[in-house]
Amino acid sequence: MSTDQTPDNNTPHTENDIGQAIAPAIISALLICVVRFFTIPWSIWKGAALRLADMRRKKQETEDNAMRSEFPVLDWFRASWDGLIFLSWFFGVLASVLGMAFMAFTLAGNPYGPGAGSAIWVLISGLIYTYFSVIAMSLAKEGLILILSIALNVEKLANARTSR
Repeated sequence: MSTDQTPDNNTPHTENDIGQAIAPAIISALLICVVRFFTIPWSIWKGAALRLADMRRKKQETEDNAMRSEFPVLDWFRASWDGLIFLSWFFGVLASVLGMAFMAFTLAGNPYGPGAGSAIWVLISGLIYTYFSVIAMSLAKEGLILILSIALNVEKLANARTSR
């Protein structure tokens, strides 16, 4: 019988404990991989909206910090991602409705065409794409923030060395 130490506590576990851990592990995996996949776009969009509202309240302070930074364009670019994420749902809904209308009017009067189902499919697929597109935008934003953080830390190190 082998024992392992779990990383979160120092309680030894035996191989017999795996039977008791399977059900909670399956539930946790489903919550993380399935439920969170469908709820994370809302969390991302809501976070962008709240950051934009907060940025508006602190407008002067933000402008002063951007003027002092050696990377004002990167600071602006990072902040603009929140605007893109926030606006993406509005533009996505508009594009989906316009795509559906275009498809419906294109198919109108064509008795051999695919019918109204195609127009509805354009709307539904556009809305689904719009809802999940914020995940890709947020991933791009996080990559940019990582690069910006590295650049700002290098700037701090350079300023610390010159002040000595």
